[in-house]
Amino acid sequence: MGRTYHFDCPLCRYQACVSGGADTGLNCAVQTIVCLDCRQLFDVFTRLRRCADNGEPAPANVPARSGRKLLPTGIIIPPLRLLENVWAIFAPARRASGPAKRWYWEDVKPVCPVARSHRIKVWNTPGRCPRCGNYLERNGFPWRRWD
Repeated sequence: MGRTYHFDCPLCRYQACVSGGADTGLNCAVQTIVCLDCRQLFDVFTRLRRCADNGEPAPANVPARSGRKLLPTGIIIPPLRLLENVWAIFAPARRASGPAKRWYWEDVKPVCPVARSHRIKVWNTPGRCPRCGNYLERNGFPWRRWD
């Protein structure tokens, strides 16, 4: 289970909600990066869990459209993994008799979510503020727990 923390810069008042380094969930692994061109912190995916039996292309390869109330071009949001039949785990007699699905881990190259051409660096806590260079302070409690 991954955790997202709230980071604050006491000098320039920059705020970011990121994991603060490498973190792993059930279906993905993330790494905090600093974009040297945007001067912001981002969590980007480094590994995604994919289904090997599925023949359809990955949703991340679909280009995003830009426009009002739509995501800007280049932002990729991974699919959310849901259980196909939630109640099957509680009813042993109703379990699917088909073969189990095969899953594999796909490595993803970290890029800036704003533009792929931006320069990035891996960022780990305790790290410096991307705007002023002061050390960021992490809140003690996780802001969000994700799976």
